[in-house]
Amino acid sequence: MNNTSEAPSATRGDATRESLIFSAIDVFGRDGFSAASTRAISQAAGVNQALISYHFGGKPGLYRAALRHIADSVRSRLEPLLGAIETELWANGGTITPEREAKQALELLQRLTDAFVQMLTSDESAPWARMILREQQQPSEGFDILYEGIMNRMFTVTTKLVRRVRKGKAGEQQAKLMAVTILGQALVFRAARAAVLRHMEWDELKPAEVETIKETLRHNVTAILETEKLL
Repeated sequence: MNNTSEAPSATRGDATRESLIFSAIDVFGRDGFSAASTRAISQAAGVNQALISYHFGGKPGLYRAALRHIADSVRSRLEPLLGAIETELWANGGTITPEREAKQALELLQRLTDAFVQMLTSDESAPWARMILREQQQPSEGFDILYEGIMNRMFTVTTKLVRRVRKGKAGEQQAKLMAVTILGQALVFRAARAAVLRHMEWDELKPAEVETIKETLRHNVTAILETEKLL
């Protein structure tokens, strides 16, 4: 009997937390942590301001919860592919030639950049990006939530792929820099979206434009990594 009576309350509590987190992502991304007010967040969520303290212990707790939500959202979209890439990457156990390993790694890297572009050009990534970019420019104590939550994983897998494509010709530091460069080519379509649209004379990123971006990035990655001599 008690379980039945508690269920609606728990559901309402979860809905309130979710609403506050979504509103917090918008407000923190727009105003930054210091300028964002709990009043503005609670009003956007349509709930009592006191519920921020009740559910999160205050504004800092809500900020961390918003960052965790972003990390979880990105991870849920990319982790299945990242896991599949690592499984496929190491499945051969040295049973194929270095040339075949390099070709396989390049194909996997192109799948990863395709997925990254698809996520970054989607409308749903816009509010996440604003908070992420603020954390990049002025990292808070919450930056580790984003970095350890998904960024480190993306960088690590991309670096492994780069080294495999280069067949041991790239050292660890060089491979890391190449990984950052490759992912940066995708990030520009979110971080500098307005400039990209203006330069390309596009009104928006429609499916055709997104496919063109993917194709161009695949070409760039191939050209960069198959160059015989890197700096």
